[in-house]
Amino acid sequence: MRRPRTAAPAVALTMVLTSLIAGATPAQADPPGGTLRGVYHSGDFCRSYGAEGVQNDLWDWWYCEQRASANNMWFLWTFTY
Repeated sequence: MRRPRTAAPAVALTMVLTSLIAGATPAQADPPGGTLRGVYHSGDFCRSYGAEGVQNDLWDWWYCEQRASANNMWFLWTFTY
């Protein structure tokens, strides 16, 4: 005797919802050509690390961005040309 297939629709729904959530576009995407090098609590530390990377030829250009949506954390973006 076969059992009714009630688990299959539930599994399918779970997979669809998971893929929608995981594949959602972030609120703010990476800048074109940029690489996220770190997230910091201090803007001064973010800027000093960015400048140090240029001095040591790790990247050509950088900027620090503060995001209120991430508890005012500082994001270091670097660019190599």
